[in-house]
Amino acid sequence: MQGLNVTATHIRGTSWLHRLNPISKLAWVLAVVFFSFASYNPFPLFAIALLGLLMGFTAGISKPLMRILLVFAPLTASVIVIQTLAPAICSNTCTTAAQLGPFTLYQQGMSHGLSLVSRVLAMEIITLGVLMTTHPSDLFAAFAKLRVPYILNFMISMTLQLIPVLQREVTVVLSAQKSRGMKSSGFGSIVPSFVPVFAGAFERVQQLSISLESRAFGSTGAKTSYRQVEFGLFDAIITVIGLLAGVIGTILGFTLWSAHKTPSLVLTPVLTIAIFLLAAILFVGTILAAIVTIARA
Repeated sequence: MQGLNVTATHIRGTSWLHRLNPISKLAWVLAVVFFSFASYNPFPLFAIALLGLLMGFTAGISKPLMRILLVFAPLTASVIVIQTLAPAICSNTCTTAAQLGPFTLYQQGMSHGLSLVSRVLAMEIITLGVLMTTHPSDLFAAFAKLRVPYILNFMISMTLQLIPVLQREVTVVLSAQKSRGMKSSGFGSIVPSFVPVFAGAFERVQQLSISLESRAFGSTGAKTSYRQVEFGLFDAIITVIGLLAGVIGTILGFTLWSAHKTPSLVLTPVLTIAIFLLAAILFVGTILAAIVTIARA
């Protein structure tokens, strides 16, 4: 647990993605989200996920991005395992793709599972890439330009900023426990750290509320911000292109790649077994590792 950094927080940098206007980034995030819900075909969705990984590599955030994806990998693997063994999409008309001992792997279930996973990966990678390259204050200023209610704007921005603060406090508490001969890793070390972390959180909230009151938070009138985000012609073009891509992609998703118009993937028995075993090892292995960790705690 100690030293593990898997929070989607802002990472400093000067890449093209860091310099891109937050409003333009949000336009592309919305485009990917709408397309992911509209499309059922996993191929364009996996293509978007790969483009997202390439985007993260060029922006210099590939390592922290991959760490977060690895944390959520068992959850996505469970989708493939459950859908392949007990598909709900075809009920009693499922086609057997392969036989693995006592387990029957169904073609429609594997196809449906890959479609769901591709949707999650496409939205997850693009959204994480934007969060990790956008400073919360810039996001606050961008929302202000979009006329988002400032109370909701403040809640979103503070959430993004408090998560890394709490994570750092957990690391400090675990280091203090280690220096006193207590456990500093595993689930057994988390329970004793709850009290000091939550006590510090309540104290920070109290200080924040006093600071907000001293600055007349909640009063009427025009709101000002120290940090300003410029929105030029280039940013407007990128934003419009993103919105158009979202509209076109959503239309294509509903008309060409919907669940009714996308046939099930027909994979070879060897490929079906290979994908299922990889997902099963990742899913079951994580559960066994958690049980062993809890038993040792």
